This record gives sequence, C-alpha cells and structure tokens, in this order.
Amino acid sequence: MKTTEEKMILKEKKLEKLKNRKNKNFYTAIKHAVDGVVHAFKTERNLRIDYIIGLFVLIASLFFDFSKTEFACLCLTIGFVIFAEMINSTVEYVVDLITDKYDERAKAAKDIAAGGVFVSSLVAVIVSYFLFVDKIYMAANTVLTTILGSKLYILFTIMFATIILAVILKGIFSRDKDYIVSYPSARVTLAFGMTTYVYLVTKSMFTGGVALILSIIIAQIKVENEKSRPIYMLFSALLGILLVLIIYQIVLLKPYLINIL
Repeated sequence: MKTTEEKMILKEKKLEKLKNRKNKNFYTAIKHAVDGVVHAFKTERNLRIDYIIGLFVLIASLFFDFSKTEFACLCLTIGFVIFAEMINSTVEYVVDLITDKYDERAKAAKDIAAGGVFVSSLVAVIVSYFLFVDKIYMAANTVLTTILGSKLYILFTIMFATIILAVILKGIFSRDKDYIVSYPSARVTLAFGMTTYVYLVTKSMFTGGVALILSIIIAQIKVENEKSRPIYMLFSALLGILLVLIIYQIVLLKPYLINIL
C-alpha cells in the first residue's frame, strides 16, 4: 500500500507532466490541436461519417456554379457540424472521466451535447437544401431530357442484352453451386452498364459519378447480404461496362457498316 506521502509525490508528478503538456508556444498549440483532430477521427465513428459526407458535398459543389458567398456558407455549415460532433465527444470523455456511475446530471450533459449535434445537422440539411435544390433540379431536368431525347431503343437493347448475357453466364458457371448466388450478378452488371450508358449520353462527370456511387453501393449490398466474393462483383461490373461500350460502338458505326454493305 502506498503511503500518503507517496501519493502526494505521485500526484505532483502527474501535475508536472500535465504542465509540460500545456501550450508553450504557437507551434505546440497547433500540434496539440492536430493531435486532437486525429484522435477524434480515429476513435469517433460518427465523426468519420461527418468527414466523409462533408468531403462528398464539397466535391459535388465543384460541379455547380456556386458564388463565393454560397461556397463560404457551405464550408461554414460543414465545419459547424464537425465542431458540434467534436464538442459532443469531448463532453462524453469528460463525463466518463468524472464518474462511472449512472447520474441524471451526467445523462443530461450527454443528451444536451448530442442535441447540439442534432441541431447542427438539421441546420446543415436546411442550408444544403437551399444551396443545392435548384441546381440539382436543373441538372436532373437536363439529364432526363438528354436521355429521353436519345434513341430509347438503344437503352432497351442494352438492358435486355445485359440481363440475357448475365443469365447465360450464370448458367455456365453454376454447375456446382446455387444458380441464384452464382456469378456474374445480373443486378451489378446492369447497374454498371446503365452507369456507363448514362455517362456516354450525358457527358456529365457529376451524373456519371453519382450513378457510379449508386452502382458501387449495389455491389457492396450484394457482397454483404449474399457473401459474394468482391472479385465476382468486379467481374460483373466489367462485364456490364464492356457490353455497353460494344453496343454503343456498334450503333455509332452503323451508318458506316450500311455504306460498306
């Protein structure tokens, strides 16, 4: 057992160590701040989600004609949400450090901090709505008009050809396994095929990027739900992309082929 004097000495050493961690200059302050940001990113799942969403929104904003004021509002909103999440994490750390027993005041502190995150997220959704809704509506209108104005028989040909080819290959590769879970995946093949077609028709990086993200989500759901191997999903995606490129090239070369014949 430690004596009272030893405990006091140990406490003084801890206080001295804490003093040494205080910011002695601007460089030390920046270093500690960066350490805090990195630690929060590594340990807090919700904060990582906030960073990913914020990065996606910033990248998406590059495809729209935002003014300096609109872009500043967007950056402030993203920073506000991340700041609120970090404060929430700080409150949780402090409360857990003070007590490890259930207390109504500790619960209230955590709930209030979580409420701050909720309010900041709600504000972010409202700001994003007013910044993006008109621009997304105009972009979606343009994309739909472009697709519907193109030759729809090409679209239906691609869809049916993709599904039929996937079914045929499933029959070939499903001799010793269940037909449904065999590869290639018709859903993934069709998703990446349609993504390729949408990009070829619209020539829009934003539209193609959004379609690509949705296709990747479909492949990820397939992997998680049916325990499919990622390499099979990659094979399905490449199959859809190549099939659409081949059909699209045939359509483009059709006038030349007719002249040759």
